Amino acid sequence: MADGSMTTFMQEKVMPAVNKFTNFHFVRCMQKGIVACTNATMIGSIFMLLLIPPFPADMTGAFVDAWRNFSAANAGLLNLGYTLGTQFAGFYIIFGMVNAVCQEAKVPAVNNLVLSVLAFCFLHSSIVDGNLTIGFFGAQGMMAAIIVGYFIPLLNMWFKNHGLRIKMPDSVPPFVSEQLEDMISSLMVMLFVVLVKLGFGAFGTTLGGFINKLFGPLFSGSDTLFTVLAYCIIVRILWFFGIHGNSVAGAVINPILSMSAVANTEAVVAGGEPTIIFNSCFQQWTTQGILFIVIALLIVAKSEQLKAVSRIALVPALVNVGEPLTFGLPLVLNFDIFVPYLIVFALCGFTPYMACKMGLMRIPYVNVPFTIPAIIKVFLMSMDWRAIVVYLVNAVLCVGIMIPFIKKYDNKLLAEEAASQEQA
Repeated sequence: MADGSMTTFMQEKVMPAVNKFTNFHFVRCMQKGIVACTNATMIGSIFMLLLIPPFPADMTGAFVDAWRNFSAANAGLLNLGYTLGTQFAGFYIIFGMVNAVCQEAKVPAVNNLVLSVLAFCFLHSSIVDGNLTIGFFGAQGMMAAIIVGYFIPLLNMWFKNHGLRIKMPDSVPPFVSEQLEDMISSLMVMLFVVLVKLGFGAFGTTLGGFINKLFGPLFSGSDTLFTVLAYCIIVRILWFFGIHGNSVAGAVINPILSMSAVANTEAVVAGGEPTIIFNSCFQQWTTQGILFIVIALLIVAKSEQLKAVSRIALVPALVNVGEPLTFGLPLVLNFDIFVPYLIVFALCGFTPYMACKMGLMRIPYVNVPFTIPAIIKVFLMSMDWRAIVVYLVNAVLCVGIMIPFIKKYDNKLLAEEAASQEQA
């Protein structure tokens, strides 16, 4: 397919389909809602590292011993911070989902939030020996939280829109009337929730248990090299045509990757090792190709255009921001470097995945801010110095792949600049 016909096909067929998908109400809300647990899990990861020092059991030294003594002396407090930050990740998603739904509908969020939390807890709780037990707050409850946080506010609004509301006089303060107006609709929502709980209970399960069983094959099938490579390539093809690939692909896979990351963290705290390679921490490896392309530019660029782009894009690329390069080089619709562009980002998934698979580095399990420079971030995500070696090896491979293509493209721009100067 020629370049022009491929571009036409993407613009006329693919992009409208992608835009339609990303504009689905549920997808829009999920994109906003899923990030609600990000800061909490990041804080929980910090508490986890303080609680469980990332050193081999036989390793000693002043710093290591001091860390272990601190962890032992403050184990209760550190475990509390880890538990509330990480093992409640599914619960926090409810807040994000309800807020997103209510923002879309332009209605107050407070009542819907309280109602959704009540519904989620009711659906996944039981009384055991006189004590309340609530499950599905952690990784295993993320999908259930997305469903509850989305549908409970919509159901409450549906009942209200169909007349199940108490109309209060204008003299009643808004903060009081908003609570009372929702009374009947809230009761109807809870009646529906009771019926749902009884329905799943009749089959010996819960909403969360049913959802996890339903999507079980999807979760287990996501941690493969094929999935990693497909994700890397699809994201970059979308970016190539000017579509925010991370947002589009993330709308599908981010809930699964977030669950996998929390599951890894829980495994480490339980005394084990992370086992799921493709998770939201590992996902940050797949974005590192931008800096490698900038380095290739700095090495070979002679044209004024590419030298200017490399200078502008360097600092953002160091903190994992790729837009200056994407739109300045440009990477968008630039068929001169399309193939190496895909290869580089495929390697950004392939190399670390195989390193983890072969036991050459620890699987990433610590959630860290994406703006931390990559060479530091890869260490922090795995707490394994070998991740830095893998990163540097991958950097050499990617830069080496990009250089001949960048040089060819640079020569083309040099000729264009020379022709432009002659015409002037």
